[in-house]
Amino acid sequence: MVDDDIEGSKEERVFRFWINSLGIEDVYINNLYDECNDGILLCKVIDKIKPGVVDWKKVDMKPKNDFSKNINNNTTVDSCKKGFGLKMIGIGGVDITKGDKKAILATVWQLVRLHYLKLIGDKSEDDLVKWANEIVGSNHAPITNLRDKSMADSKFLTYVCSGIEPRAVNWDIVTSAETDEDKTLNAKYVISVARKLGAVIFCVWEDIVNVNPKQMLIFMATMADIHRQSKETKE
Repeated sequence: MVDDDIEGSKEERVFRFWINSLGIEDVYINNLYDECNDGILLCKVIDKIKPGVVDWKKVDMKPKNDFSKNINNNTTVDSCKKGFGLKMIGIGGVDITKGDKKAILATVWQLVRLHYLKLIGDKSEDDLVKWANEIVGSNHAPITNLRDKSMADSKFLTYVCSGIEPRAVNWDIVTSAETDEDKTLNAKYVISVARKLGAVIFCVWEDIVNVNPKQMLIFMATMADIHRQSKETKE
């Protein structure tokens, strides 16, 4: 239970940063669980990802009680299902109103995933893995998916960055990653390189060393988008 709470706290932080990075007018949150319960925040996030999905006529912008909040959150769930085809198994509007942490994290993660795959042209995770393997080429053994433990030493991710801009990486700094300390150093370095390239990512070094698949998706999708922008600029 303690481990679940720690993981939940990490995800809450990441998802909160993500929402704040979207540039939604009048939206800046400090606590995901508390600020999701009226349904308005999630409706705004959904509308940002795909305008027109939310039926705003059903949304009470000043809900005074849980009944009104439930209606708003039911609209959120319906928008996720009908607008995006997301699977909201076991999640109802009342769960979000009550501040059910698992329901909120599950809902927001699906929106995060959708946002990043939409960012790269509505591609799939398999497409993302294929892109990463292509840009790394023969420099590193290909990865099979975003859970591939070979990424724990950060070398594959560093080659992804190098594939976008070779000058961004100083290979003298990259360690052989034979020890946990070396893996930590590599993870911290690749995060700094990615940010130098313009990536807005929310991972910490533990996410890379532990190969957190959610953070890997965000990292890869962000780098793929930067790669696309770089190619367009050159053209």
